[in-house]
Amino acid sequence: MSEESKPVLQAACALDRRQLLRVVGTSAGALLFAKVLTGCQQNPTGSPPAGPVSAMKVADLKPNALHVLSSNVVIGLDSSGVYAMSAICTHAGCVLDDNAQTIAAGLSCPCHGSTFDGNGKVIQGPARAALQHYQVTIAADGSITVDGSKPVSADVRVPTG
Repeated sequence: MSEESKPVLQAACALDRRQLLRVVGTSAGALLFAKVLTGCQQNPTGSPPAGPVSAMKVADLKPNALHVLSSNVVIGLDSSGVYAMSAICTHAGCVLDDNAQTIAAGLSCPCHGSTFDGNGKVIQGPARAALQHYQVTIAADGSITVDGSKPVSADVRVPTG
């Protein structure tokens, strides 16, 4: 053992039971806190679309259903038509889950528990802002394009027929 490491070892050996428990407890708390922080990062995060993205075909949509797409867009079809909104939680940027894929079930954030109704309104925080809706275009062949650079109000729908 080197002469330099002896004072450190002597200090560690001089801890009484209470001091040792305090050091161990603090270390365990720090490790747990670090695990919680990194655990949140296990869920995928993303960015809302910044421009046009191809979605799906109208024929593939189910009535009163939501579809979270890999382009970080949610497509919905209700009685008024097709609509699109961001699939990114407004709290911390996590990609939302589409639960039972129904408008009634809404969307949830796997990171911190925010929930949104089927039209993107916050039901439960910590998110405070609703999901942004985007312009939808339906081509003659039924393919859907969502333009993330063109926000629209939450009540905008594109008729399917």
